[in-house]
Amino acid sequence: MDLTKINKTIFSKKTKDYTFIILFLLIFSIFIFFAVKPSLTTAVSLKKEEFDLQRVDLLYEKKITNISLIQSQIEENRDNLPLLDEAMSHYPEVNKIVEDVKRIADKNNLFIKNANITDVNLFKKEEKLDKVQLMLEGRASFNDTVNFITDIFNQRRIKTVDKLTISHDKEATGDANLKVVLIINGYYL
Repeated sequence: MDLTKINKTIFSKKTKDYTFIILFLLIFSIFIFFAVKPSLTTAVSLKKEEFDLQRVDLLYEKKITNISLIQSQIEENRDNLPLLDEAMSHYPEVNKIVEDVKRIADKNNLFIKNANITDVNLFKKEEKLDKVQLMLEGRASFNDTVNFITDIFNQRRIKTVDKLTISHDKEATGDANLKVVLIINGYYL
């Protein structure tokens, strides 16, 4: 073949159109790969980030609403906060529990024979609800025992009766003929 003939076929109008189209598509695909794809990736990641931020925003809104609710409850109960401190002490205050129980026992004719205090944690590592356990053994009538328990529950310092055992005391005479064994829990933070 002749060189001029090859030149004419390569650079003919029809061949020039195909060459232009092939070069255009090649450059366009490189442009899409290096320019448009990162833009699309960025757009998709921004959309995902927007969705995540909306979820975080809803979570923060709920937390702020809860904080506002708690703050309004504190405002409503500001005058009652000292009562809360009296009901739930920050220290065991064993002497106060014993004194309260002794005063109520004397008032209700409960004669205490024996009293034991068990498991008082004086080294607090975390702020959680803890208890002082007071075991009482005594004598009283049934009505006096009921009145004693009622008075225990009516005190400001929170106390619960964990165990109550009432049995007939063979040594007792008269009205105080019941043997009463109580385990009383006093709570503190």
